[in-house]
Amino acid sequence: MVKNKKSAFTLIELIAVLVIMAIIALIVIPLVMNIIRKARVAADKRSIDAYGRSIEIAIAGYLLDNGTFPTSIGQLTIEYSGDEVVCSTTQLNGDSSVYLTGCRVTGRTVDYAYGSDLTPPAPTYTAYSVGDHV
Repeated sequence: MVKNKKSAFTLIELIAVLVIMAIIALIVIPLVMNIIRKARVAADKRSIDAYGRSIEIAIAGYLLDNGTFPTSIGQLTIEYSGDEVVCSTTQLNGDSSVYLTGCRVTGRTVDYAYGSDLTPPAPTYTAYSVGDHV
């Protein structure tokens, strides 16, 4: 009489495989989540940069159209189509640059400042008349 011998996994082998898979998952999941978080933060910073550059372009357009520097951001027509960016501080500098802080991108607070908060001193000009020595 010949016995049919079936090969199968034992319960202990199956539990061992599940434990190993759980350990691997505990190691991999935080790594993947950290990569996703870093990518999101980098994308938010790029959104703030793009928004700041679009404000600077709007300032240049305002200067060309009106011949004067805008006194507030409300005077500008900003063409920006990225993620929603809302900043608590928007400073227009005299050199046509912008300083943005306290920004939120699609509801997420981003610890990042765009531009420089140092406003350069206004240039001084001396009026000369014909015949003056310069």
